[in-house]
Amino acid sequence: AAKIGASADRVLCLFPMEPPIYARYGVDARFVGHPLAERFENRPAQADARAALELPLKGRVLAILPGSRLGEIERLGEIFVLAALQCANAISGLKLIAPMADSDCAKAFDAILARHRVRGQILTVEGRAHEALWAADVVLTASGTAALEAGLAETPMVVAHRIHSLSYRIVRLFGLLKSKHVSLPNILLNQSVVPELLQDDCTVEKITDALLALFRDEARMEAMQTQLSTLLPLLGGGGADAAAEAVADLLPKR
Repeated sequence: AAKIGASADRVLCLFPMEPPIYARYGVDARFVGHPLAERFENRPAQADARAALELPLKGRVLAILPGSRLGEIERLGEIFVLAALQCANAISGLKLIAPMADSDCAKAFDAILARHRVRGQILTVEGRAHEALWAADVVLTASGTAALEAGLAETPMVVAHRIHSLSYRIVRLFGLLKSKHVSLPNILLNQSVVPELLQDDCTVEKITDALLALFRDEARMEAMQTQLSTLLPLLGGGGADAAAEAVADLLPKR
């Protein structure tokens, strides 16, 4: 933060907890809102999102988001697929949809489906992640922006993540993880709203158990939705207009 402040006249922040961090180093930082907040202001009905994706209007839907990078799909894709299939075996009529960030991710994910001979059991779409989040009853997602998007969509979720084992050892050895939470919804709300299954806990069995526990507890799903609904007001800070204003303030006045 100090190095960034030394090279900038003003820092524009996407998250409300960032300006106080910069303030400790005497940096002029302004929260301008997260661009995703504007995209989730007008939430379509679940039925409309399902119709757009040609999903059944009735029954349960699980969205699978194993990450937007090839490395994440390599580490998480197979685990997510197997957990989702176990859920489908346990819940009659459960539909599975996996939105992929781009064609490379789609190919990598399709290779996993082909390896397990389950291509027809999971609907894969390129892009359209927001529609899938709105259409789903529950989301299985990697930690990162996808978890924030699921939170802004107010869709109950389980976050599961695993980084490279060497990276994890370095993080543990040097105490680099300062937050109690890893997923953005939990960090922003400063509480354990959504379950996080990380590293050694990121297994097919534990993910399956967490998903089924959510699907089978309507009250818990509703409570999670209520808590997630507080994310959008937190992140709405004006967006592009607020950012433009913060920059314009620095320009010489004529």
